[in-house]
Amino acid sequence: MTVFVLVREDQNEMGFVDAAVLGVFATQENAHAAQRVDEAAARRVGLRSATDPDTVDGEWQVSWGIEEHTLA
Repeated sequence: MTVFVLVREDQNEMGFVDAAVLGVFATQENAHAAQRVDEAAARRVGLRSATDPDTVDGEWQVSWGIEEHTLA
């Protein structure tokens, strides 16, 4: 069985990065949907995303990634 893990990274003003698992999903589509919801919430509070086109390298505050894992 394959699962998709949604990981969020938050970077503080000193450059330290904290990572958190936001969820484990059975489908990649569900993981992407959860990512979109969290991205929208982050933008509403004014956080700069690593994927925003106007973000300069290294000046992001939040980033997301989806990792694929196979379970035995």
